[in-house]
Amino acid sequence: MEEKAETIVISRCMEFRIKPDDEQKILIWKTFGCCRFVWNHLLDERISFETLNKGKLLNITPAHLKKDNPFLSEIDSMALINTQLNLNQACKKLFPKGKIPKFRAKGKDKRSYTTNWINSNIEIIHKSDIENYIKLPKLGLVRIILHRDIPTGWRMKHATVKETASGKFFISLTFDVELEPIEMKKEFEKVEAFDYSMPSIVVSASGENDITKDAIRWYRNLEEKIAKEQRKLSRMQYGAANYWQQKHKIGKLHEKARNRRKDFLHKLSHDVVDVFDAVVVEEINLQHMSKSLNFGKSVYDNGYGMLREMLAYKLNAQGKILVKVDMFFPSSKRCSVCHEVNHNLKLSDREWTCQSCGTHHDRDKNSCKNLLDEGKGILNRWASGDSSLILAPSGVLSEKKLHPQAHSNVRQGGE
Repeated sequence: MEEKAETIVISRCMEFRIKPDDEQKILIWKTFGCCRFVWNHLLDERISFETLNKGKLLNITPAHLKKDNPFLSEIDSMALINTQLNLNQACKKLFPKGKIPKFRAKGKDKRSYTTNWINSNIEIIHKSDIENYIKLPKLGLVRIILHRDIPTGWRMKHATVKETASGKFFISLTFDVELEPIEMKKEFEKVEAFDYSMPSIVVSASGENDITKDAIRWYRNLEEKIAKEQRKLSRMQYGAANYWQQKHKIGKLHEKARNRRKDFLHKLSHDVVDVFDAVVVEEINLQHMSKSLNFGKSVYDNGYGMLREMLAYKLNAQGKILVKVDMFFPSSKRCSVCHEVNHNLKLSDREWTCQSCGTHHDRDKNSCKNLLDEGKGILNRWASGDSSLILAPSGVLSEKKLHPQAHSNVRQGGE
């Protein structure tokens, strides 16, 4: 008798557009408001309890709030429970650090709520090839646009309903999926390396995936139009019908830039993953970079962090690896021919000549070659069983991070 192969359970999420009617929209908006109400009241109670009882966390449910606030019973109770669970996680994370979670303000918080699948309370109903509905607690049947089929065997876990800034409604369905473990590759014939480039997104070692700045700038191309519409909004009365119409108009422009960015990055990452066995990138702190030298808009516009995430999970799904090279590796300053490090290289120097071997370098292309060589070395070390490397469940291979105390000991030993 053959033994069944061991399987692992992972979570998969699929997002669909929904089109609720007017009554369902009102109930969804009420749910957003009630979740915000519960978050703020429970957070206030926890802060008061924490002030009197240092080191202890108050864990109470939203049930006691329903006595004095009967409107909380009009909405899905699971939405309130999930709000409480999210608050618990935030408090456990921040209270020991002496910080507190933020209170939620109307018009500024994310307009979404999550409900759990219990006894088929969430179900997709097919009425025809083009007419589909999803059954949701309290809302009933809501029109859903099924742009792709849900594979059989996927077990629904929970659903998140959200409203975008443009006034559109979406639902994210999370499933538990049983899959056989994918064996990671040990041989890497084709390896690509990407160096981060501010004018575009990345420069590739192969030259096949270089991106020009004309192909991106999704937000920058709409920036003047967004600013014009925002000036109109500033002259309108808050809460009026025209105010919300104008706000949705601005949201559509931001959504257009976001959709164009995601579409481009999905296509780029898909093409790269299909061709190469591994991809090497440099570990860059984009958040710090966005705060320096007025790089904020450009860093967030090119979506390099999103590209790394897409490459990681798409490579991992095929048993391939994304290699992250340490941020302190001198990829730009090191000569890719003789490996001499040019300590005098400035950020403004886009081309330079090695003083040791005389090779003239393009800064980005030289960096790609160094990253490729370093990435191949890391892959060979990992294939031979080097214990100083760690392969995360997400499929990202990198050096093990030392404990902060270990870092200080290394610095003291080297001084």
